Amino acid sequence: MAAVTESMITDALRRVIDPELHHNVVDLGFIQEIEIVGGYVHLDVQLTTPYCPFADQIVGQMRAAVAKVPGVAKVEIERACMKED
Repeated sequence: MAAVTESMITDALRRVIDPELHHNVVDLGFIQEIEIVGGYVHLDVQLTTPYCPFADQIVGQMRAAVAKVPGVAKVEIERACMKED
């Protein structure tokens, strides 16, 4: 099996659409860092606001999309917000 690459993860994340902004999380700049160690993927994610009503949904969809990438064994997502109100 081929190694997991950042490109593979980014491609998977492009399928996750913010339901309010109607763009994918990659183009919106939500993905701050992707760290890959073997089958372990860690994402640093910044959502638009701490009060985002769709935060759990978006993060859950990110986790599911990355988990489907061949070779991924574990996904960890650390989230923060672009605007701290």
